[in-house]
Amino acid sequence: MTKSLMQPNPGISVIMEDMPDVAQSIDKEVQQLSGKTVLITGANGFLASYLADAIAYFNQQHILNQPARLILLVRSPVRPRSRLAHLLDDPNVKFIFQDVCAPILLSEPIHFIVHAASPASPKWYLSEPVNTLKVNSVALFQLLELARHSHAESILYLSSSEVYGSPEPENIPTPETYIGRVGFTGGRACYIEGKRFGEALCAAYFEQYGVPVKIARPFHIHGPGLRIDDGRIVAELIARGLQNKPFELLSDGSATRTYGYVSDATVGFLKILLGDYQGESFNIGADVPETSILELATTIARLFGRSDQVKVNVSPGSDQIKSGPSRACPDLTKIRRLLGYSPHVALESGLERTIQWHRLLQNS
Repeated sequence: MTKSLMQPNPGISVIMEDMPDVAQSIDKEVQQLSGKTVLITGANGFLASYLADAIAYFNQQHILNQPARLILLVRSPVRPRSRLAHLLDDPNVKFIFQDVCAPILLSEPIHFIVHAASPASPKWYLSEPVNTLKVNSVALFQLLELARHSHAESILYLSSSEVYGSPEPENIPTPETYIGRVGFTGGRACYIEGKRFGEALCAAYFEQYGVPVKIARPFHIHGPGLRIDDGRIVAELIARGLQNKPFELLSDGSATRTYGYVSDATVGFLKILLGDYQGESFNIGADVPETSILELATTIARLFGRSDQVKVNVSPGSDQIKSGPSRACPDLTKIRRLLGYSPHVALESGLERTIQWHRLLQNS
């Protein structure tokens, strides 16, 4: 067999430094993956690729009693130095290159499924509203059918905190029981309603067929692998730092968020996937500190060694900031109590590692 000439992404070393902590945090559950096959859709996306790296790491470090088999479904072929190039030669990894909405033809048993294929940034889903709805309905439907007929042990659907819309102050931090306050046409509706429908479809398959579905609702995750052109605030601010541009905000910067780090989120996804709580939804992210956009921008500017003041209200009427919530913070009580999950990577540490990733890419 000819050895691939594919070169790895230069930032992979940053991700690999996080993996021992992920493995230690999931050590009680991880053997459930031993000798099993895991299908991940949208595998070259930010969250899914990190999850794929975690499972590949468990194999490479012989943490599992038997290697897990990874099937990674991506829409486009993996290019040199792209996010998953380093896994092309892994004997326990198989790539499928196709549209996730097309029939997925597999001849081997599937034990675990993670459906992560969906644009997550407004920059991308607003440009493809129909496809955004399809990947959270048509594609999810066939994956639930696959889980049903293959008697999969677990299927995890990556939903979003955006299903909550803009909660009233009394519902922040926001628990999983909050039903949401959202618009259902125009703007972000293609994404929000797609995710809400996807959750309803998962619940229906659990109730009618007993399919072991689990739902994760990520809140504002950042870390290595986040695309510099993602369009959301962390990527936009880091891009400005790398390009030595002024730090500017379209708004007054008063909106607040909590920002979770990707290794913590990955531990959460694995705990949900491998946990016993079927038909349940869980928030994922950090619940402290609640940080304003202006505070975030100031912190990132400082990490780049910049002392110039962040400019605000550069374009307060911009469409890019319309319909976003003024506050977003998850209530993590449920996942702490039922699954023993607790994020621990500090915001500044996570931002430093995200910047380190992008500097390695920029300088290579």
